[in-house]
Amino acid sequence: MNEPVSHIHYEVIEFERFKEWIALDIDGLTWQGKFRDDFEKFWACFYVEGLSLRQLVDRFNYAHDQCVIGPLQAWFNWMFEKLICFTFIFRKADILTLSRETGLSISDISAILRNFFTEVFPGHDDELSQIFQITNVTSKGLHLDFESLKEMLNLPELISGSHEDDVMPKMEVTLYEEWGRFLRKMEVDFFHPEFDFKKIKLNASLEKQLKFAKEVVILLVIGTVLVYAIQQGNKIYENYLVDKIAVYEPQFKWLDRTLSFKSVDPKELKEVELDVDDIDRVSEDAPQFPGFEEEERFDTESEVQLSSLDSIPRDFNTADQETSGYEEERRTGYRDSSYGNTTVFRVMMKSEDTINSRSRLDDLLTTYGVTQVDNVKPGTPVPGGVYYNIFVPRIHLKEFLAQVMQIDEAVLYESRTRGRGNPPGKNKVFIWVKSL
Repeated sequence: MNEPVSHIHYEVIEFERFKEWIALDIDGLTWQGKFRDDFEKFWACFYVEGLSLRQLVDRFNYAHDQCVIGPLQAWFNWMFEKLICFTFIFRKADILTLSRETGLSISDISAILRNFFTEVFPGHDDELSQIFQITNVTSKGLHLDFESLKEMLNLPELISGSHEDDVMPKMEVTLYEEWGRFLRKMEVDFFHPEFDFKKIKLNASLEKQLKFAKEVVILLVIGTVLVYAIQQGNKIYENYLVDKIAVYEPQFKWLDRTLSFKSVDPKELKEVELDVDDIDRVSEDAPQFPGFEEEERFDTESEVQLSSLDSIPRDFNTADQETSGYEEERRTGYRDSSYGNTTVFRVMMKSEDTINSRSRLDDLLTTYGVTQVDNVKPGTPVPGGVYYNIFVPRIHLKEFLAQVMQIDEAVLYESRTRGRGNPPGKNKVFIWVKSL
């Protein structure tokens, strides 16, 4: 087994090899080469001759902190993990050395390598998971390197560190506005003589602490205000309840307990005699109120619901004299006909498709020679439905109503109203189609 590498530094040629190994699609990254110069500038500034692995870790942490959007942070994390795998394979660094050089824990390094090799060699999932089960300095395989791993699993040489379905090598990172701001800030910071990554970490830590302290203070202020507001509200409500209770308390302060009532002597009561003449005299002296005259009524009278079409009279010329079937069966022959001398049939229909119902009704009007009553055309749409006010020939009335009742859910009423009588040979029918 090879001796662990104590200090890992990179040359520019190794960075170029790393770029080819992770198969970066420059056209995809730079939007078909439009931002190629910016990307090349980033690469030359980020990967400098002679950098150590520890210095590169600091640069990746800097990039992660400065790029505040998720896609850029994910892209830098992906490239950092690929650098760990590249160093493990080509620089013959074992897991312990990588942990010391990067500052990451042994378990984190093992997890990065295990995920990488299981993607590249999916047929060795179980063996790789067992080999990279390294969590601390006492675990077996702490000094495992790539040469030993190849011998254990008989693995071939790795030509590329990216697979075909990986989207990171061609992710258009240069299109983000944050990329341009990050590039300009990186050029200033990396080449500033007093720039120190440790100060950046210290400042970031201080900013986090200040932010946390600010949030704690805000929460304390809000909590204090809420507690005070609840206390004041309870006091106000308590005073309100006390006032309400005081208002409804029995108040007997006005009662004079020294008062007394004089008793009544039964002997002093006198009987009052009242004869019939006195009663008549009182009736004659009472004020006389004018009598009420019967008013003329114009509303709809004696409306009944017809349970079947057989309730329609057989002879409409004598319809006013005979009793309908409904009245004979349900009302024992009684018919309230003191008002109205005109028979009107009303159909109250409910429909989910008023257009279809209206079309079928229009066909029936044409078939049975129906005419309109007033200047309103039958089938006129009104708010809530469709309105029909028509005259139907009496010889077709029962058949017409039977056809209407089959169109949709409907109820038939017979009404007695005042007004002009029906034209000879016709009967007035009112149809209301209610839209559901």
